[in-house]
Amino acid sequence: MSENTNKFQEKRSTDAPALGNYIHWHIQQNKIAKKTVSEFLGVLPTTLNQYFKQSSFQFTILWRISQAVQHNFLMELGERLDIAYETKAEKALKTALAEKQKQLENLETQLQVFKEIHKIG
Repeated sequence: MSENTNKFQEKRSTDAPALGNYIHWHIQQNKIAKKTVSEFLGVLPTTLNQYFKQSSFQFTILWRISQAVQHNFLMELGERLDIAYETKAEKALKTALAEKQKQLENLETQLQVFKEIHKIG
């Protein structure tokens, strides 16, 4: 019975990266002052350093850190899932692109007709 209680804690190769370490790396690479981040979060710098040691933490903390450093960790981590997802903006762009493609095809057809008329006349 006890072996089933901790199944969720077993590490898998498909698990998310250690979130604290991941965010700490981003902050260092982009030369963001930890003090600024901790002030934005309303926590002590030592608390922020504890976050960096955690493999995961609450969604709200991730959300607020994203705001503090002006980086969308949610989207970046989502891309690493390698599960297709299309945003509303991407859907709108695809629709607009399809419409423009139709317009281009119509214009190319018109151009061909004009070229044929010009050859005759």
